[in-house]
Amino acid sequence: MEKPSFLPEKYKDLPGSKPVERAVTKKIREGEKGPTTKEDRVEAYLDRIDKIVSTGTHVSNEKGWELLKHKIIKEFTLNANNPDTLAKIAHGLYESEKKLAIEQGRGTDVERLEQDLEQKGGIIERYKGLVKEKREIQEKTLTDWLHYLKQNDAQYPMWFRYFVVRNLQKMGTMDKERGEYTKRTPFTVAHFPELNSEALGFVYRMLAEGMKQNEFIRADMSEEQLKEATSKQGELQKLIDKKDFIKLYTFAQIETASEINRESIEGQWVKYDQGSNHHVLENALRGKGTGWCTAEGSAYAHLQGGDFYVYFTKDQESQYAQPRIAIRTENGQVVEVRGVNHRQELEPTLVDIAQEEYHALPGGERFDKKSVDMRKMTKLVQKQEKAESFTKEDLTFLYEMESTIEGFGYEKDPRIAELRGQRSPEQDMLIIFECTRDQVAKSEKEINETTKAYVGKLDPGILDLTQQYNIEHIYTSFPEGKIKIEKDFEAEPITLAQFEENRQQYNKDITDASLKIKISDYSQGIMQKIGSPEYPALREKEKFSLVHLKVSDLFQDENNHTTEEIYQRAQKFGLELCPSETGPLLRLQYLNQPMNEWIYIGMKQIADRDGNPSVFRLGRDGAGLWLYDSWARPDSGRSPRGRFVFRLRKRA
Repeated sequence: MEKPSFLPEKYKDLPGSKPVERAVTKKIREGEKGPTTKEDRVEAYLDRIDKIVSTGTHVSNEKGWELLKHKIIKEFTLNANNPDTLAKIAHGLYESEKKLAIEQGRGTDVERLEQDLEQKGGIIERYKGLVKEKREIQEKTLTDWLHYLKQNDAQYPMWFRYFVVRNLQKMGTMDKERGEYTKRTPFTVAHFPELNSEALGFVYRMLAEGMKQNEFIRADMSEEQLKEATSKQGELQKLIDKKDFIKLYTFAQIETASEINRESIEGQWVKYDQGSNHHVLENALRGKGTGWCTAEGSAYAHLQGGDFYVYFTKDQESQYAQPRIAIRTENGQVVEVRGVNHRQELEPTLVDIAQEEYHALPGGERFDKKSVDMRKMTKLVQKQEKAESFTKEDLTFLYEMESTIEGFGYEKDPRIAELRGQRSPEQDMLIIFECTRDQVAKSEKEINETTKAYVGKLDPGILDLTQQYNIEHIYTSFPEGKIKIEKDFEAEPITLAQFEENRQQYNKDITDASLKIKISDYSQGIMQKIGSPEYPALREKEKFSLVHLKVSDLFQDENNHTTEEIYQRAQKFGLELCPSETGPLLRLQYLNQPMNEWIYIGMKQIADRDGNPSVFRLGRDGAGLWLYDSWARPDSGRSPRGRFVFRLRKRA
């Protein structure tokens, strides 16, 4: 790893900080020589973080990564539970809304706002939900950065990833007119900056390698253009010398931005062979506005791993020079398909062209669901524009009732939220559930023999009633508050060896890395304890119902709750702890788990090899379908969006 030579000077508090001191002490305890210089002390600290967050073989440090991520999110995002912070932000939102209404001459809206405040119990009560929503958006956008940096550890050394995260805490919103970011404070409600892979790669190249002698100068430039390019290089060099990440990233965002000619989809594919000159690929992509990291820093690694295909359409000068689709292979298999829409999503008009190309390559078929889903979304958008009626099948797809809608970008297709926002969920669910409005119960007293769906608070006794009347659709809110009940789940004794045999058999025929079953080191240790006197195993097969729900479903609030509180609350709702074998068995069966979903198994805690009380946790990321463990001390906090699985208590 490169030595972080500038960090101790940039952050003079870092070498003597407590985290660095702990890393140094740990290194000495492990028998290594203690670092003596500031640079070596900081390097010891970054090495320690690297072992926690890097991908690959460090699966046993997943709990460390989760703790670190939680710490960063808590420190960087709004503290919506702090009364003073909540009050200050709520008053700010109120004043902004009132001022805007006055400036636009909407006097009646001001009166309605004042009346609304009286009805809802004041400014804080009216706006606290919005403040928490802002905080959730901050958490999501910050998490996107953290996951991206974790997944790209091979491209970016730890000193750079640390440098990026430390600066994110200071970045507010981009002022495009002034070309700079506002300063983030504890009261900033804006989300974190847009993650532009190409711009980030540009910043890393500038810091790691420095600016090329003629970075922006071309032989065909006019005198005026030459003067502007020379000035730009001088400005950039000053930012590099100052190690000013925020201004470098701003510079890079502006520099890599480019208008894409979307008028035509006619183009041609160009193949860049594995091991070929990566500069050729970089030069073809750089400054074209793709947002691909390949344009800045990743081309070498990508061509070391496999072939790279780019679909070029005509630019403003009618040359096939505008990159629109990228297909990357690794070890002979297609591993990535990207476009130039938001967060590298494919343009809908280019889906067929991309599919035809990746279908001709090994492993390309695993991207078919993304293509199918994008085409369906395009048809729904067209239907909505023509004011055509949606069928049950259309709505089941739009609201992701049976499976998540997949796209090619880093985030969900933005058309999903846009389309839902134009429709009435209350009307749509009647079509999906094939029922009338009076067949949807919203409280316990409304449930009867004709009820087909329940959409309301999850009170004690509700789950028993829904099972008594065989109600299939249960929601705390539609569509995001689904309570999933998995009937006739079959549990049986299972050893680590049996799990491994099933896992290897399944993995043998799977080419998609994100669908291979994985198990962490700590989970293996926990499995080996099942069947001991302290942690008895099942004696025979047993069938029962599993209930999947969120922490917020149990408590009807947006607060964190401890493991002990969650377990006690679950009992009041007719739920019980699952047998220990549930986690491994569910992992072998739950093969369509959505990407980046994580589920805790509500079970009796088992001490891991370090003595920490833990439970199984199921998750899916780019590496596969994981059987993890997770610390579950009685006082361990869980997010309101944390998902749990419990066993439904049998009715007498």
